[in-house]
Amino acid sequence: MVTTTRPGLRGFPGAVLVVRFCTELALLAGLAVAGARMGGSVLLDILAAVLWPALAAVIWGLVIAPRAKRRAPEPTRFILELALFAVAALGLIASGLPVAGIVLGVAGIATAVAVRVWAKDG
Repeated sequence: MVTTTRPGLRGFPGAVLVVRFCTELALLAGLAVAGARMGGSVLLDILAAVLWPALAAVIWGLVIAPRAKRRAPEPTRFILELALFAVAALGLIASGLPVAGIVLGVAGIATAVAVRVWAKDG
């Protein structure tokens, strides 16, 4: 059996990547909450709560994720990541949760910068 070793999540860069994963989950949750609270009919709220995070996950998985087959080059990837967090933050603010929106936006953008400075995920 052949095993390949990959670098582990060690030290400060590993902690930054763990925080990034947590902010990714918060991004999906924020989009779901914002979609569910936008108003309209119950059916539209449910659709938005499911489709908004699904669309963000598809975008992330296709062009932002470290193992994406068609990973975008760095400036584009960073801009897309910022845009996703901005949309989620603005969605939360528009749906009546301004503090959650601001916290998500600041945390997501700060983590995106931290990943590029300390974790260098490729």
